[in-house]
Parts: sequence; C-alpha cells; structure tokens
Amino acid sequence: MKKVFATLLMLCMALSLLAGCGSADSGVMDAANANAVSGGNSDLPVVTWKMGSTWGAGNVHFTVDQRFTELVSQLTGGRFKITNYADGELCSASQLFDYVSQGTIECGGDWGGYWSGKDTAFELLSTIMDDFTAMDYYTWIYDAGGMECYKEMYGQYNMEYFPLVTNPCESGIRSVSPITSIEDMQHMKIRLGGVMAGKAAQKLGINITTVAASELYESLQRGVIDGGEFSGPKADDSLKLQEVAPYWCAPAWYQSAGVNGVMVNMDAWNKLPEEYQTAFETAARLCCGEQLSRYIWNDMTVTNQMIEEQGVTVTSLPKEDMELIRQACLETYQEECEINPNFKMVYDSMQAYREAANNYRDWTGDYGFGFNRDE
Repeated sequence: MKKVFATLLMLCMALSLLAGCGSADSGVMDAANANAVSGGNSDLPVVTWKMGSTWGAGNVHFTVDQRFTELVSQLTGGRFKITNYADGELCSASQLFDYVSQGTIECGGDWGGYWSGKDTAFELLSTIMDDFTAMDYYTWIYDAGGMECYKEMYGQYNMEYFPLVTNPCESGIRSVSPITSIEDMQHMKIRLGGVMAGKAAQKLGINITTVAASELYESLQRGVIDGGEFSGPKADDSLKLQEVAPYWCAPAWYQSAGVNGVMVNMDAWNKLPEEYQTAFETAARLCCGEQLSRYIWNDMTVTNQMIEEQGVTVTSLPKEDMELIRQACLETYQEECEINPNFKMVYDSMQAYREAANNYRDWTGDYGFGFNRDE
C-alpha cells in the first residue's frame, strides 16, 4: 500500500503542476527546487536533448513520443527540453538502438521487437503472443517485477528504459480476401511482425513475408502480399489499410498486447540533475497511464467506423484452429527459453505474474476485463 500511495501522490502532484495550481514539495523534488519546476528562477541548468524514434511523423505511436517530451518540459518549467525526431530524420529505425546506446543521441522512442536480432528477450518486452493484455503489461511492469526486466536488458547495452504506453491487442490480419481458417493463411503471403510470431507461424505452415510498415499499403494494393498486420485499429487507420484490405481476421493472436517506450543513454542519464531524472520518470509514468485509455478509446471508435461506415468485414478462426495456434505459441516460447537465458528470465517473470493473477481472473470472469450483453 505504501508503494501504491507514493505513486499516486507523485502523479497527483505532477497533474497539479501541469494544471498550474499547487506547488511542488519533496514528493517530486525538494522545496529548494520547487520554484525551478514551476518556471521561476533556479540554479538548475537548461538541458536540451534529442529523441529519435522508430516511428514516422504522423504515426499514432509517434504522437506518444511527442506527448512524453511535452510532459517533461511542463514538469521542469521548460528547462529540460527534448526535441522529437521521426524515423529517418536523425537515423533510420534500425539504427536507433545503437545511436542511443553509444550516446550519439540521448534517447529514442522504440518498440523492443525491433531489437530481437540483438536478443530475443527484447521482443517479450514489447509484445507477446496469445497471452498478456495491455492491463497485464501495465500491472506487471509497475507492480509485479516487470520494470526490473527492462532495466536488466537495456542496462546490458548502456541504457535506462521507461515504458510510455502499453498497447491493447492489435487488430489482426488485414487481407484482400477473407481468412476463416489456418488453411486459408497457408495459401497466402502474409506480413507478420515479430521473430517469435514468425517461428510460430512456420510451425503452422503459414508463409511469412517481410515488408516495412511504410510499404504495407502499397504491398497490399499491388498484390505483393495477400495480408498483413501493423498495429491496433487507430494505428492501422493512420496507414488507411482498410482501403486496400477490406477483410480483417481477429483477434491478433500474434500480439495480444504490446509496449512502446523510451530508451535513454546511461551516461546522459547519469549527468542529469536528480530533479530532472524524477521529472523524466514521472512524465513516463503519467504518459503510460494517459495513453492506455487513449489507445483503447481510439481503437473502439475507429473499429465502429471501419465496420459501420467503411465496409470492413471481420472474420474469426474456429476454436480448434485457435487451440492449434495456442500450442504453437507455447512451443515456440519453450524452445526459446531453452536456448536464451535472457529470454527465459523475462518469460519466467511474466508467467509468475500470470500465476499470481489466475485466482483473481477466475472469480472476476467477465467482470474483470469486460463483457458484452446480448440485448
């Protein structure tokens, strides 16, 4: 309870600062620096950082990066300013990890799955197949040992890490023809993100094709691929995928939830005044809670628009096919745990959370994560 109370107190004080009413005290920073954070005179330095991104300008995920840096600035009275740069403006998405790790830039907005080539454990820190929800990720990260896994993995590469949003379930596979079975997918070329998802799909006989997100619309339009996924409904809408892929097979077993965050060069982090480190952490935590509700609501409203106004047809897989997928996902994770200790460390932590959650999930049932009424 003390931990929960302290976190709530910190967030309430942050909100008070953003609203311009109330003063900072030792819950966020000591009284001597309260004037600095509210914009008054202070001995605290003016600090300017660059924040690259794996996301393109206008992408719904890039707006999270922008919101985060806005909060940092507001919490420090404009003294700590972080400038956002979209994918390609400072470096490509594939270069961002090394740019931050080596200190070429101070921080970068990321999705850990892009770093699976360095260590597959990064994928679990950003996505999971047929398992967590967005609320599971959020709870695991802040109260059930998840944050320690992020610190451990990014720390191996000279970085700190802070989640900025836990994403709800992705849309599913958007395709040019309906998908109603695994067999349908076996006769299609499909773009699917994630190394683990690719391995599970291979077990199921599904042909996976690599296509950059920026090329997904054109690839569907020209028939280079027959189906593909990007993110949730709101993010998919930012690419207008429904215009070239009117069918939508849900749910997204390959990513039942996800996490985007900000990686920070450790040397740059250690040079920050303690007050700025606190503001940075507070902004990240505030952003994560704020964006969780934003993503869910935006996905709800865009889903309605796609189905009711834009002619999108949603299909699903039979129960027996979903069970085959579940087994393929579990086998894939078990095999990876046997060859990668880092992956096993993260996966074991996630499953320990699930074990702790089982009884609660059993008795809450539909009342825990929601249900629909048949009127």
